[in-house]
Amino acid sequence: MKLFKSIKLYSALAICMTLSANAEVSNNETILAEVKKQVQKIQWHTLNESDAWGFTIETQLDRGNGKLQQRIQRYNPNLELNKQWQLIEQSKKKPSKAILHEYAKTQESIRSSEPPVDIENIDIVYLVTLKFEKNVGDYAVFSFKPRLSMFDEEVNKVFDGKLYFNKSKNYIEKLNISASEAFSPGFSVEVEKYDMNIEVSKVEEELHVTQIESDKSGSAFIFSSFDEISTRKFSDFVTKR
Repeated sequence: MKLFKSIKLYSALAICMTLSANAEVSNNETILAEVKKQVQKIQWHTLNESDAWGFTIETQLDRGNGKLQQRIQRYNPNLELNKQWQLIEQSKKKPSKAILHEYAKTQESIRSSEPPVDIENIDIVYLVTLKFEKNVGDYAVFSFKPRLSMFDEEVNKVFDGKLYFNKSKNYIEKLNISASEAFSPGFSVEVEKYDMNIEVSKVEEELHVTQIESDKSGSAFIFSSFDEISTRKFSDFVTKR
């Protein structure tokens, strides 16, 4: 009799465990479907050029030499073409007339020399590679293969991505992209470490990238090395009229 009861108890536990596992798999698939929808709606801004939104961007570049480069710019797609980019602050100071003149010349050069970016064919998160990996606290973590527009197809092969979906807030909150090995994006340049962290926030029901931090180190032209951290912070979003 005891053996029979033990068998029944074991069977009941096995059924409960199976049902629980099936429910978890179903829940992860539901989250994956939601993640795929949200990825396509994220406003990536400077990672994936688009004129659909205006924003203020503060950039900082730390090359480890004690001199932090800082700049605040404003992009407004509702203004005339030659006034869409404006320099607000540089090195924690209001820019001089000479700096503003040089800035305007640089922006004009960029507009006339850079070919338009085909954003339709750029997948920062390549959707077919998204896979559920694990749950960590409030986050469902997914792996993916990224495609960064600043690098060619061969370089993009060395990158791996992690996406963190906040289950309590129900939206993608952060991504990490890192290089699994050294790569060369250009002549005589070797990047030995590359790590990018992207923060996403919901602003008036729209998902916006609000911070991008990249940490890279390597060598350039044999004798020169670099180790730099670049940070971009986005705020004051406005839609194109």
